Amino acid sequence: MNEYYITYRRNDMPPEGAVSCAIKWAHTEQDAVRYITKTKPSKDGSCVFKRGGTGKILSVEQINK
Repeated sequence: MNEYYITYRRNDMPPEGAVSCAIKWAHTEQDAVRYITKTKPSKDGSCVFKRGGTGKILSVEQINK
């Protein structure tokens, strides 16, 4: 399993610098994103999050230790 660092922006937060992050353990990048979203992100990264609300996935990076 790999550790992934996911950065995202939510539409219900203030627009000036409100970037959030999550660290998830998963086999692939798609699995890591699936753990925080209800729907599969579209091509531009927009999605619906599990805790409600919409937003956009900005980046998914694998953390190497």
